[in-house]
Amino acid sequence: MSPPEIIQLANNLLQQNKLQQAKKLILPLIQSAPEHHQAWQILAQIHRQLKEQEQYQQATKQYEMIAWFNQRLDKANQHLLNKELKPAETIAHELLNLVTNEYRVLVLLSKIAFQASDLKTYLAITSHNININNTKSAAYDAHIEALFNTKQYLELISFYNRSTTLVTLLPKSQSLLAAAYVKMMDFKNAFLNYQSLLNKNYHPAYCNLRLGNIEKIVGNNQSAIAFYCKAIKLAPHIGEAYWNLANLKTYTFTQLNVANLEQQITIDSNKLNKAQLHFALAKAYEQQNRYEDAFLQLKISNDLQKSLTPYITNDFNERCKNYITKKAANEVLPLSESEVQLIFIVSLPRSGSTLIEQILASHSHVDASYELSEINSIAVELENLQIKSNVPYKLSSLTQEHLAGLAKRYLKFIEPLRNNKPYFIDKQPVNFQHIALIKTLFPNAKIIDVQRDKKATAWSLYKHSFSQGHSYSYDQEDLAHYMNEYYKLMTHWHTVYPDEIYTINYENLVNNFTETVNALFQHCNLVVEQACYEFYNNQRPVLTPSSEQVRKPIYKEALTDWKNYANHLTPLLNRLN
Repeated sequence: MSPPEIIQLANNLLQQNKLQQAKKLILPLIQSAPEHHQAWQILAQIHRQLKEQEQYQQATKQYEMIAWFNQRLDKANQHLLNKELKPAETIAHELLNLVTNEYRVLVLLSKIAFQASDLKTYLAITSHNININNTKSAAYDAHIEALFNTKQYLELISFYNRSTTLVTLLPKSQSLLAAAYVKMMDFKNAFLNYQSLLNKNYHPAYCNLRLGNIEKIVGNNQSAIAFYCKAIKLAPHIGEAYWNLANLKTYTFTQLNVANLEQQITIDSNKLNKAQLHFALAKAYEQQNRYEDAFLQLKISNDLQKSLTPYITNDFNERCKNYITKKAANEVLPLSESEVQLIFIVSLPRSGSTLIEQILASHSHVDASYELSEINSIAVELENLQIKSNVPYKLSSLTQEHLAGLAKRYLKFIEPLRNNKPYFIDKQPVNFQHIALIKTLFPNAKIIDVQRDKKATAWSLYKHSFSQGHSYSYDQEDLAHYMNEYYKLMTHWHTVYPDEIYTINYENLVNNFTETVNALFQHCNLVVEQACYEFYNNQRPVLTPSSEQVRKPIYKEALTDWKNYANHLTPLLNRLN
């Protein structure tokens, strides 16, 4: 039984005047987990009714002291929830001075470090907690969460499997284990763990969603649809499931689906969920050629998303253009041929980068994985260094040894994602901002920039519900600003790195497929193979929204979809340079 269940049962026995039974039940809990003040309160009442005055006074004193401690801890956690880190930290240290290494306070302190983006301290605290409090399952759960948040997926998997023999972990930790397996592209074990959680009735709608996502990734679309529909049956309000169906090109919404969506948008109050419902309803109306109704739903959903995550600009791109005007003098020595040839694919999202990745990854010498965030993580860490410099990443202040260490860190990160082929693709659209960092760490890296017709790209972005990180896409003027910044920065990078960035045009690929593919492989110093022309037969997992398209031959239908909505896109189209 869990502590709350023991406390409830002991209290029931107390109310029935079964004092010795209640005492026998509550004492082991107090010995193993004295932090539960309710247990001390019950013990005090037992002693009082047994007329054990001295024990009653001692238990009452413990109850009052621990109840106060827990109230302070609750207060600190509330500060953390409100992102008030300083008062939360003050209370945490106050409590640690009273009870050294108290495991719940250490969990709190680790979360404060995470909120402050101090990942080194975050992980150090959770590691210390499991070493000191090695019988407390909450310490293990917190460390598993820390390993996930710091992207140490292999260590998470190993630690989880070791920990299950020591403590009883929360189902949430198993869900992080499943997610870690996804990150390591081990979809079999990811599926098994989500299925296990489903069998335990742990958030069944959520588990069906995740199982559907895995089936979509590996190309089992009909099974994915079945899981999404199960999720909707379990939770008719679940916007993510409807949006996932909308994002499947092979699924057509039924009239019953449409009726359910129209009902749900009138009753759901959660903004994010409601936005996804509106996005899905827009797709349903589009399938019925109801373009005016579809755009209205898109406008509502984007407005909701913008209210949740407004687009905030910064001066990073301008600093790149002003302060990075030539190659870095401290760039890392190029990788040897015995290591790996890195190919970085950048673009605006929804521009065809997944298709380019699929074509390249169909070659027998090329590995690919998913949209990695490691370059961006390195960039953020460098930007946060306490060094006064306007130069992005403080590049001019970093030693070659420091940079070489970052290059090794990146190579270590991708190592478990590789099958030891000589080429590795890192396809991450947002890395267009970090080309200087990439070329400093890996001077011989291939950079491929995928560009698509601006109007088609803009429309595809505006109608897509992103999970996170694309706040510019929810407003037409913001979207135009972001796209213009992308084109200006790419022009700058071509000046800094002439002949080192290969631009491929999506429309050229569609209209002149063989010629464009041949030129791409020539740039990568690879001899094109037949499988690359037949990329749609490649059964590798694809984790992006374009997973369906890249499993089909080239099609041209989406090139002019935006024209159905042109009269609504004036603020966007007028601002695109």
